[in-house]
Amino acid sequence: MRTLASADSLLDDVAAAVRGDASCGVLATGRFTPAAEAGELSAAALFAGPSVPVTVRFSSAVGGFGGFGGFGDQGLAVRFHVGAEQDMDLLASTLPVLAVRNVLGMLEFLRATNSGDAAAVSDFFGRHPEAATAMALAEDALPAESFTGVTYHAVHTFGLVDEDGRTTWARLSWEPWWPLAPLSREEALGRPADYLTRGLAGRLPSGFRLVARFAGAEDLGVLHDPTRLWASGAGLMAELGELMLDGVGVGESPDFDPLRLPLGFEAPRDDLFGVRVAGSPS
Repeated sequence: MRTLASADSLLDDVAAAVRGDASCGVLATGRFTPAAEAGELSAAALFAGPSVPVTVRFSSAVGGFGGFGGFGDQGLAVRFHVGAEQDMDLLASTLPVLAVRNVLGMLEFLRATNSGDAAAVSDFFGRHPEAATAMALAEDALPAESFTGVTYHAVHTFGLVDEDGRTTWARLSWEPWWPLAPLSREEALGRPADYLTRGLAGRLPSGFRLVARFAGAEDLGVLHDPTRLWASGAGLMAELGELMLDGVGVGESPDFDPLRLPLGFEAPRDDLFGVRVAGSPS
């Protein structure tokens, strides 16, 4: 594992973990077409239709979240090119929750998991029981067959603000058109290290549905807690639109910014949202 040398590098890792920046990535292009119900929930221009172009970056963090647990996490960052200061960036990953609730906790987590000291890791979990859900999911995660075949979660709870100013809090996810069964760890290790990136072109065209899940009564106490899964069932959801990807992108990656939110969205209220890092992601 990499040794972290300074507070600045720790803060950079916090931003990378929260934003979904990763060790390797590949761009794709396509279009997002909103569903009719999306315009009723949010006044955002990207939901006004009929469709908007998008730039997407798929990424893969080998070794799992923070270098601990699981085979690896995949990331999906989407730039909606709406124009007139209505562009939006939505960052998501295959892990549906975070390990900690705030920046201090994230710093402690990264120090422990990058220390190489099993006692430090054990001590961290003893002091942060909220990390148990994320770590259990990371440990059980299997390698993806393709970037296009897995679900990505935005993790944080976003406010969808309608034309009358009413806010509906929701968690957003990208669900694949064609889900793919995961690989075994042995199968993945037998492939080139960049098999996900290299294999993207052969999977296109492909796409995802943008789904909003709403909190049930039992979830209100953890509405803005990114370490907790919601108990609400499948009935408390709406489809916001479809993302169709038809080509591999070229050039430099956009500077994806979780704070790039248009009118029609209210920013998440948890303490980790909006942590930023200088410089462009990989």
